[in-house]
Amino acid sequence: GVDTGIKALASLSTGEQLGTDVESCIERIKRCKHGSRGQLRARRSLRQRIDEISRDVVAKADLLVVEKLKGICSKTKVKRRLTKNMRRTLGSWNVRYWLSRLQARSEDNRVVFRSVPAFNTSITCHECGHIERSSRDGVAFCCRSCGHTDNADINAAKNILSRFLLGPYGAEFKPNIVN
Repeated sequence: GVDTGIKALASLSTGEQLGTDVESCIERIKRCKHGSRGQLRARRSLRQRIDEISRDVVAKADLLVVEKLKGICSKTKVKRRLTKNMRRTLGSWNVRYWLSRLQARSEDNRVVFRSVPAFNTSITCHECGHIERSSRDGVAFCCRSCGHTDNADINAAKNILSRFLLGPYGAEFKPNIVN
């Protein structure tokens, strides 16, 4: 399971976090004037870093399950859901490129690539299944029901993987248990 974020580009269900330096690349893009050479250089370095991280993620897995993040930036200005600064961050983030690189690398390396809905993955406890928004406080996750504590992104990655394995398409990937 792979949770995509800004603080850590890829948080894996194994407990690893890759791309913790991506946030500084995004901030560098935001500081540059729109369309300038400096911004283009910063975007190029972000894409290079995304390529490196995607290669590392695919090398560690036989199955990649990501969350569907289609439409994450759509109509945020119209609905005033996000502040201007957050909209600029999401615009500089280039999540579509990240997911396309992951998918292309997984196809090249014969790794199965699947996606699941992202609904409530970051506020659901992986241990007990309790859903509460106040359980997540920034990068820390502490379940209000069972007391389970973990990194919020790693907890979400575990939820993404279990959502796929317990869903309708996960049966082909479950190991055969012989009594």
